[in-house]
Amino acid sequence: MFWTIAVVLTLVTMAVAIYPLLRKERKIESANAYDLTIYKSQLKEIDGDVERGLIDGAEADAARAEVARRLIGAQDALDKESSEMRPNHDSLSSEEDSGTSNLKFAVVVIALLIPLLSSGLYFALGSPGLQSQPLQARLSKPPEQQSLTELVASAERKLARNPDDLVGWKGLAPIYARMRRTEDAIVAYRNILRIEGESVEALSDLGEVLVIQDAGVVNTEALELFQRANLLDAKAPKPRFFLAIALGQEGQEREAIKKWQELVDDSAEDAPWIPFAKNQIAALEKRIASPTEGNDGNASSAAAGSGLANPSKEDVQNAAEMTAEERQQMIEGMVSNLAERLNSDGGTPDEWVRLIRAELVLNRPDMAAKTVTRALDALQSDVEGIEKVKAAARSLGVSITQ
Repeated sequence: MFWTIAVVLTLVTMAVAIYPLLRKERKIESANAYDLTIYKSQLKEIDGDVERGLIDGAEADAARAEVARRLIGAQDALDKESSEMRPNHDSLSSEEDSGTSNLKFAVVVIALLIPLLSSGLYFALGSPGLQSQPLQARLSKPPEQQSLTELVASAERKLARNPDDLVGWKGLAPIYARMRRTEDAIVAYRNILRIEGESVEALSDLGEVLVIQDAGVVNTEALELFQRANLLDAKAPKPRFFLAIALGQEGQEREAIKKWQELVDDSAEDAPWIPFAKNQIAALEKRIASPTEGNDGNASSAAAGSGLANPSKEDVQNAAEMTAEERQQMIEGMVSNLAERLNSDGGTPDEWVRLIRAELVLNRPDMAAKTVTRALDALQSDVEGIEKVKAAARSLGVSITQ
């Protein structure tokens, strides 16, 4: 069977290589011959126009005379061209005969070289003496003799026959994750939860794969999984790690720093997540130290998180004396001013994200969704900025319409 396929493939390859050489060269007509054809066609068109009543007899005669004049000129030019080329006809014919001989020789060489070279390469680099190994035979080999792909295929076959095999799913799920087969890993971890029930490890692993699938964003489902895992074991590092990330993505910088610091304090000094946690703390502290930081409270958090104008001491004193309603109106005005500036002049991706958060804090989810759309339109040429806005929108639960 193998040699039959090899012979067929060789013949197909030879045909593809030889066919262009055997095709007859199309004769290219001269410009005068082409003009002659056009003029003859025009004469027929004139007769048709007369029959359809589009032109009268006098106009037809004048048109025929003009076309005939051009036709005669083209015929004379063609005759002259033919007479000039005739002396060279014999030499061209001999050259064509020589070219034909060379072509035949090239075809024979190619026809011989393709199978000889391919066979030589196969016997030198291939394994012609190796027996064929059907899929079933390969999957029946001892595990230590199977490749990773064969091991995965073997496990998948077993799980197809027994979908409640907990050990099989537990072995396959992390392999899927390492192979970046995210969708398959999610299915595997869901099956582990279905069979085994909730555990810190299963909940955290599924949440982690969901974060990987969502390009690093802790979405709503992943957040819920980490929270459930944290309830089962408040000291487990993985759910605490991702819960701290989620707080930072939601703009709760102070709470995120607190959670990161608690994780650092509760971990060994050489824990692999310590460097990342410390970097996060530094980045969040830098964000808080920026001039856009404001006061606590929902409305004030909206202003601070949105990067609104930095209030003066007098503004702070006046705000402290305001009623809750007056303070809300002041913050809404600041948010509106930022929105107007971004809509008219544009802004950075961070400014758009801050405005989206502010709209949500002010309990205006519809406005937040519209802000996402306007931000994506304004950042058309900034691919990285668009991805940043989309990631923030997903983490905040704001719908993306484009």
